[in-house]
Amino acid sequence: MSADDGSPGYDPGYDSSADPHGPDVGAEGTELTYRRLPHEFRAAESLAELVATIRGYGWLPPVLALVGYGVTRGIFEFLSEPYAIANGYFFEVWPAAVLINLLYGLFIGGFSWFLYFGVIGAFAGFFADDIAFDTGIFKTGAYLLLVFVPLLAISSVLAATIPPSVATVAGEGAPAVADVHRALAGTPQMRVSGFLLAAGWVVVGFLLLPVVSELYGVDRKASVVAVLPVTLVAMIATVLV
Repeated sequence: MSADDGSPGYDPGYDSSADPHGPDVGAEGTELTYRRLPHEFRAAESLAELVATIRGYGWLPPVLALVGYGVTRGIFEFLSEPYAIANGYFFEVWPAAVLINLLYGLFIGGFSWFLYFGVIGAFAGFFADDIAFDTGIFKTGAYLLLVFVPLLAISSVLAATIPPSVATVAGEGAPAVADVHRALAGTPQMRVSGFLLAAGWVVVGFLLLPVVSELYGVDRKASVVAVLPVTLVAMIATVLV
């Protein structure tokens, strides 16, 4: 049995405009309600209220958060691309390269979001008594991925400081390209970037623990078992890739 993924809204006596999908909310009201979302997060007095806020605002804010993460990831991918570094970024077809990396960032962002939070949700459902899978884990996960936005911004600045000589291919063929990738990965800038992104998964996993307990009605031990292995895999993959 899956948890209800609807938008339960709020008590009209408490906040009549809290549900942005309500029939009495016009275009201006909807915009105002979405703009109040950060305030609603800060005003939540318990984890249950926070989860209710996440559910009540539907899918649009999480999707926008996921797009923001994907775009930031795409910018970092372009700035850390060996060919872009070696040619000073503004080469003949750089707009196409930026577009390709943005699309790649959106793809890898969506894939990691679906895989990471989906596996955790499946593990948590195994320990839950009456919930097999709660799609609220995906909504929460999209918000949590915003943790990576400042980390990717810092990593992008660091990547832009790598000297072009490091990314210049000295020979021909696949071995020469592989040598460039190894040299690039060994730079202090990329090592720091890898550390920052791995630390980001630690933060996401730590923040996700109480949310998993709330969504699935499991104790802290079960939430740790559901979150920890997947987070470790994400950290290792971030460091190695």
